Amino acid sequence: MPQLPKGIFITGTDTGVGKTVITAALALSLKRSGLNVGVMKPIQSGSSLPGMTDIEFLRTVLGEKGPSPDDCIYDFGAPLSPQAAASLSGESIDPGRIKSAYARLALSRDVVLVEGAGGLLVPVLDDYLMADLARDLAAPLLVVARPGLGTINHTALTIECARGRGLTVLGVVINAFPASPDQAVRLNPRAISRLTGSPVLGVYPEDPSLRVAEGSPGAMEGLFTGAFAPVLGGRFDAGEFFSRLENS
Repeated sequence: MPQLPKGIFITGTDTGVGKTVITAALALSLKRSGLNVGVMKPIQSGSSLPGMTDIEFLRTVLGEKGPSPDDCIYDFGAPLSPQAAASLSGESIDPGRIKSAYARLALSRDVVLVEGAGGLLVPVLDDYLMADLARDLAAPLLVVARPGLGTINHTALTIECARGRGLTVLGVVINAFPASPDQAVRLNPRAISRLTGSPVLGVYPEDPSLRVAEGSPGAMEGLFTGAFAPVLGGRFDAGEFFSRLENS
């Protein structure tokens, strides 16, 4: 397996694009490759999953029980931007606390997956964005994108923004890829790679039978290893996937 960076910052082209599911699936993929994987959702505001918070889901999928003081530093109930949720709670987010927690996790893990909130330009403080947190953690980005119409623009904007701020982009993972893609969905993966110059490192399937809200590792069995490229612990081949799509 190729050498991974110590940390990977999972961001998305938008809120609700599926960062938590991709973070969980990637954590499983890397764990099955023999790595000691840490997960971190440093700022949580609301949850994308019914019945549990995002970090509870990530812990459960990895088989880790109970809370950890370092994998979720701020937990706000309101589904708002971190800055707005913190303000509503009468708090102010201290990026230094997050950096310290990340450093402690990195000491005991082979790789730490850090799930951001929303996209790169979501405010954490009035003058500090999610992109600034990724920069301060010195973790390259894995961009989670949608499969359908509009995703080329959204993904290219995210990657251009990242590079303009001096961030390294590891690659793109396309989430919720349909079993019967339309023409736009079939053409988008190669177009994203060509336009952005970033590799597509995985395609995760859309599957209503994945009862992810239950936090069951078994719900993802048989899918995660094929969803990611070898650098991420799987066997996904982007070139073969592009050709198969375009010839279908």
